[in-house]
Amino acid sequence: MNIAGYDAVVSGRDFLNELQEGIWVADGHGSIVYANPALARMLSYESPQALVGRLWSDLLPRSEVSRFSTLKPQDEVRRLPDSAILSRDNQPIPASIAVVRRESGKSVWYVGSVLAGARAASGISDSTARQIMESAVDGICIVEAGRVQYANRRMEELTGYTSAQLTRLALDRLVAPYNRQAVVQTVSDPHSVLTPVHHEVRLLRRTGQEVDCELRIVPTESSGHNVLLCFFRDISQLRRAERAQTDFIAMVSHELRTPLASLKEAIALTFETSAGTLQERQRRYLAIAREEMDRLNRMIDNLIEASRMEAGKVSLRLEPQSLDRLLSKSLDSLSLLVAKRSLRVEKQLPTGLPRVMADHDRVLQVFNNLLDNAIKYSPTGSRIEITAHPVDADAPVLSETGVLPGASYVQVNITDSGPGIPAEFLERVFGKFERVDPHGPGIGLGLAIVRWIVEMHHGKVWARSVLGEGTTFSFILPTKENNE
Repeated sequence: MNIAGYDAVVSGRDFLNELQEGIWVADGHGSIVYANPALARMLSYESPQALVGRLWSDLLPRSEVSRFSTLKPQDEVRRLPDSAILSRDNQPIPASIAVVRRESGKSVWYVGSVLAGARAASGISDSTARQIMESAVDGICIVEAGRVQYANRRMEELTGYTSAQLTRLALDRLVAPYNRQAVVQTVSDPHSVLTPVHHEVRLLRRTGQEVDCELRIVPTESSGHNVLLCFFRDISQLRRAERAQTDFIAMVSHELRTPLASLKEAIALTFETSAGTLQERQRRYLAIAREEMDRLNRMIDNLIEASRMEAGKVSLRLEPQSLDRLLSKSLDSLSLLVAKRSLRVEKQLPTGLPRVMADHDRVLQVFNNLLDNAIKYSPTGSRIEITAHPVDADAPVLSETGVLPGASYVQVNITDSGPGIPAEFLERVFGKFERVDPHGPGIGLGLAIVRWIVEMHHGKVWARSVLGEGTTFSFILPTKENNE
């Protein structure tokens, strides 16, 4: 034995002998060359010398040895807070164990420290933890190597299988075929799962019935093995409620559109057939009625669009689009509202502005909603400014979640001269049915739809405001060049 190397590793032996923590030192072959009195007492040996000459791996249950088998020179320490060590009569003792590989000259040494009772000290025993899992409202299963190793009672209720049957199944067999690829990608390599993963899946019951579930997969370690803790939450009732809401909105919107179309046609006929006999006041009233009809139709369109987007029934037809043409088309459709309020619209788009890859109708709707919002809140006779420019490659917005990495973008800004938006509302205004003024015009869906559409294009939308001066709504869209 290299005495000098040994002394270098266990320098301060008098101090180690006084520790309440169990300490051992083993040579490169794994043989214990030193153990302190605390370790001997912990394991019920008469003296530390009784441990000298034994392999340190013999002090561990077989299942725990594998947890330390990958200790390499570059590993500073392997610490297992939920391990166990064997007493003299081979009874496992819950403990926190740490093993360090040290090198002194050409010699290799292993230094181990043991703190008994660490598992009990966590405050929750294994039996208590199991009771908690068995009483959980979520279906819980533990997956190792893609297969179910444990399932709680709620998991049995959700799937219709017994726990014994579940442990013979792979996790991907428990979800509908169209969800399996996403689940397989997650469970096939548990080492790559560093943070919890979320999926919305349809759980496949033993009867073949599908249940809407939210699946949360959490990586953890058990007995030295990487395992995945999977939580299935039944959200079928929530999804039924959402579908009922969508169907209701669609039905009501359809029923409202028919009488509105009739009223609009009646007003148009009145204008045409009685133009020479109507008084100025009568013409003004009819014009107001026509404007309100158009406003109601826009509200109905927003209700239907929001329902379709929530239901995932909106798809994009991406083609190169000129923002200048889309903007001009939107301004033409809103020209009556602009004229009524005597607003000045200043459009400043540079020549040669790159075209964007976008859905024509959806981006037109973005312009319509943002301009309609600017018109509603701008004082009579004030100004609305519209600008656009390519986004700088190092602009912070390009690092936002959802933005295409390395892609080129164009930014559009629409600025009004309205009362402004308080800072605490700048993010909230993009939520469903959110309005700064609860008694103001609209139903609070226009900006929510703008966000949905822009983010479907891998873009971003945001607002800046100064109270008393106005608000600027900005959004970015990827350019055509990214798809060439």
